[in-house]
Amino acid sequence: MKTSYDTTAFAKINLFLRCCGKYDNGYHRLYMLMQQIGLGDDIFIEFDDDRDFGIEIESGVDIPSEKDLGYKAAKAFYDAFTEKLRSSAKPVPRFPFTFIRETKNVPSQAGLGGGSSDAAAVLQILQQHFDYPLSEDEMIKISSRLGADVPFFLTGGTCICEGVGEIVTELPDLSGVNIILVKPEVGVGTKECYELSDETPAVFDEEAYKERMNEIFNDEKKLPVERIREAEPELINDLQAPAVKLAPVIADLIGAVKETGSLFAAMTGSGSCVFGIYEDEKSASEAEAALKEDPRTSGCQIIPSVLI
Repeated sequence: MKTSYDTTAFAKINLFLRCCGKYDNGYHRLYMLMQQIGLGDDIFIEFDDDRDFGIEIESGVDIPSEKDLGYKAAKAFYDAFTEKLRSSAKPVPRFPFTFIRETKNVPSQAGLGGGSSDAAAVLQILQQHFDYPLSEDEMIKISSRLGADVPFFLTGGTCICEGVGEIVTELPDLSGVNIILVKPEVGVGTKECYELSDETPAVFDEEAYKERMNEIFNDEKKLPVERIREAEPELINDLQAPAVKLAPVIADLIGAVKETGSLFAAMTGSGSCVFGIYEDEKSASEAEAALKEDPRTSGCQIIPSVLI
């Protein structure tokens, strides 16, 4: 018997990303506001009970299957499920053959979390199919091992993420706000960007910053656009400056987006995608048209979207 599931793995932007030092194991301690957007990859999973167990993935990306985050997520889930059953002296079932197809719509090396979102979507479908065998803590443990952004995508929406990304706190949502994404042809490697950021660590009052951001983004009396406008002077991505050193075009694109009248423009994650936030759909539509005519965006993907 075959059973299949379809879902969309939505991407994200970072409204801010602060590097708060490093742990003894070398991982960066982060404080971020992560926000899902309406751009996503299409995920299809089919379980075939009549075939011997195996995991097959089709992603359209020329990398070994074992390196794809969706594949890693499925393997991690089955390993954790098996270990949990064995530790409780329960029989391990005959798992079905698992086919995963990822239709990629989210640009890679963009800071949009496409691969991480795919991984979270796979984990959620497996949880659903097997009737939620893993606890929330077990899912967080698996997801954090896959990547810093994956725990966020298990929750989605609007969240503050701390630690290495595994401490996720939901905020009043910012859904409905219009944005434009501008993704240059060049990408930025996450590892290289963090290494460069370590050369000039950010210095700021961490506790005061956290208090201020929580105050603004928990204020449900204000519309999402109003919250963003109030926070705008303090929305900082500590990876933006090092990413600009690696890919100077990012600074040009931020300038181009700002000139379209955006409420806020910045790079997301470790780059190289730039985004602009707009007052309304009309402003975003006019900005999209202007950016398509701007010589600075030649060769870029220009994608209108919305916060969800």
